[in-house]
Amino acid sequence: MNSDRKGTFQDLNALFVFGACTILVIHILGFFIANQTDYPWNENLEAVLLILLRFGRSLFIFATGLLLFYWYRNRQLDWKTFWTKRWRNIVLPYIIWTAIFTGFKLQSINPVELAYPFFHSLFTGSAFYHLYYIPLYLQLNLLFCLVKPLFERFLSFRVVLLLFVGQMGLYVLYHYLFINPLWDIDWTANSLLTLVQHTYIAGQNYVYMYVFTFSLGAYAGLNLEKWRTWTHKIRYFAHFVMIVSAGWIMANFLSGSKSYLESLNIFEPLYLIYTLSFLVSFYSLSRYLGKLPTMGPWLSNIAKQNMAIYLVHPLILFLLESYVIYRLNWSTPLLMLAMFIVTPPLCIFLYKHTLVSYWTSRVRQKPKQVLQTETQKA
Repeated sequence: MNSDRKGTFQDLNALFVFGACTILVIHILGFFIANQTDYPWNENLEAVLLILLRFGRSLFIFATGLLLFYWYRNRQLDWKTFWTKRWRNIVLPYIIWTAIFTGFKLQSINPVELAYPFFHSLFTGSAFYHLYYIPLYLQLNLLFCLVKPLFERFLSFRVVLLLFVGQMGLYVLYHYLFINPLWDIDWTANSLLTLVQHTYIAGQNYVYMYVFTFSLGAYAGLNLEKWRTWTHKIRYFAHFVMIVSAGWIMANFLSGSKSYLESLNIFEPLYLIYTLSFLVSFYSLSRYLGKLPTMGPWLSNIAKQNMAIYLVHPLILFLLESYVIYRLNWSTPLLMLAMFIVTPPLCIFLYKHTLVSYWTSRVRQKPKQVLQTETQKA
């Protein structure tokens, strides 16, 4: 790992914070859209916001690719150290919170009753809302380990463009196979066709649906200064493409040419263009904000809590929606704002108190405190 770069990279902090905010916002909006009778507001506005903010995962996948290839570029990768760190910081908290969610959902502590739902949720990331990103993140890390030497030698801007075309082609293929099918296919006819259907139905859980975005991040990490210069030069063009593509997506929904559920699909060419243009246009701003003397450190501290917010927010939102907000005689926008404000600190608090390192450090500190007290008494 490039230790000389550690702690000096601030380009992505604003992007991480914004990505975490979009995840919170879409889950809050999703609840209120589904409960318009009890919490009426402007349903079209809520739906449009939710549709246009569904690129959080793409931001994180790009950032994952960039950071992995930036930190480890042209260095020998120690697999044991690499995966030990991820076991401690990613996998273990994920196991703990999957167990918490499973027990909370089933209202049981019976190991026999919990075993199958727990392991099913663990391997699929299906506990509560969308913890599938943790298994997906581990797939990205495995992909990094496998392709690192190849990418360092052969990944060029031309290759990234080819991957962009390939990703678009895959989305188009799925569109004409499953969304607006051109052929009448019995997907249950044999195991191969069933597997093909599964690659679409569960596609968000697998890395092949994000190869271009991850590779773009890898290219940026391997050519950071070139990437910074390029995104700065074309930022206004990227703004224009983002506005046009966002308007197109919004018009498709509001005109009725696409249903709400169809508009939520991020695996289509137009949404890929929208996500890419936002990413390019936002990168320079994220870098600028990360360098500000006051905001930069704040963004860095909040970005470090992304894991806490991501893992714990489904539970916090569920508790607020089930036991709190119906008791408050507030307007719907005010309820949304209150949920958005109180959720992150509660997530950070609960996450901290479920970390193994937190409790082991308390155990280590306890004997020292006792010894000090006994010495003072003596």
